[in-house]
This record gives sequence, structure tokens and C-alpha cells, in this order.
Amino acid sequence: MRRTLTLAILLAAVPGGLSGQLAPDTPRLMSPNGPGGLAVLWVQPDALPGDEKAIVATWTPPGSPGLRLRGGIGVGAEDDEAFLAALDIQTSIARRGTLPFDLDWQAGAGVGFGSHLLLTVPVGVTAGTSWSSGSVWMGPYVSVGLAADLHLGDDFEGDEFEVGPALDIGLDLALDDARHAVIRAAASLGDRQTLAVGLAIGGGARTR
Repeated sequence: MRRTLTLAILLAAVPGGLSGQLAPDTPRLMSPNGPGGLAVLWVQPDALPGDEKAIVATWTPPGSPGLRLRGGIGVGAEDDEAFLAALDIQTSIARRGTLPFDLDWQAGAGVGFGSHLLLTVPVGVTAGTSWSSGSVWMGPYVSVGLAADLHLGDDFEGDEFEVGPALDIGLDLALDDARHAVIRAAASLGDRQTLAVGLAIGGGARTR
């Protein structure tokens, strides 16, 4: 309940005359070594016309490192509000030793509500590694895949169904041994350009 109230307060703080549109999957921040818990991020999207800014939260349920929920609110076209909700799924393919990096398969489903309805199904792989020195830990990663978008509604100008490449790069950084707080930064490149920066708390580093 406390986490829910905190998230509601943060989302309510987004300025503007908040029905634009937001892509629900950019960036996805799917690192093989990423933190669990609750993360709140400032997002600057540019995947759809008129995207401006958003606050997005992700939450990994306890005991479910391969499952994550995502939700957010932001400003889309014509300074109108837009919402997103998504489910992320991630599972290990190989760990370091077999390969020089950790490799995960990832997929999911998301929906954006705004000037029209956007349904998105992303699939791909994500590769990453991690280093630590004393209390400092960092984990860079890159994700590649495809995203299938279905646009429903009369206000979208373009094709109703699109499939395109998706490329994300990201870095997680922690300054404490237990990694109770992890700084998260990521960018989506290409047609789904988006920048996200935020903080994950309460989850520590994910180990599998």
C-alpha cells in the first residue's frame, strides 16, 4: 500500500494539461543483472509524434525475478495526457562462463491509452555484464529485438499495424554493497527513440 501511494503521488506530480500517446515499451530496461523492487523513472520519449515527457514506474513482485509490471503517465500530442501499462517477461539463456556475457530472452505486452489505443508486443534478447570495485557496482547492457505495434482509433495517422526493430542500451549503477538503491539509465535508439533516468529501490541485484 505504501508503494502504491508513493507511485500515485509521483504520477500526480507530472505537470501539464495532461489524450496524446505513449509507447509502452521504450526503453524497457531489461538487463540480465538489473535490480528488482520498485523503480521510478523520468522518461523523455520520441517514439510517436507529439511525445513530450512521462513518469514511468516498474515493479518486480517478490520471488518473481522474471516477471515485471510497468505503468506510467505522461504528456503526448497537443499537451494531452497519455497512459501506459505493460507486463515484461524475462528468462535466462546463458550466464557468463558459457559466454563472455549474460544473455536473456525477453518478451512482453503493453498498451498505451491516449488519442488512440496502442497495443505493443516486443520480443528480443538482452546481453549484459557487471563489474564491482568496493561498494561500487555497475552493469551495462544492450537489448535487440522487434516490436509489433497495433494502432486502434481514428486519430492515428499512419499504418494501423507496424513491426519494427528495437534497440536499447542501458547502465545500472549502485554505490552501496547491498545495492538497495540502483541508479538506472537507458536509451532506445532508431525509430523508438526514448531516454529514461531513474532510481530502483528495495530490490537489490537480481541473481539467477
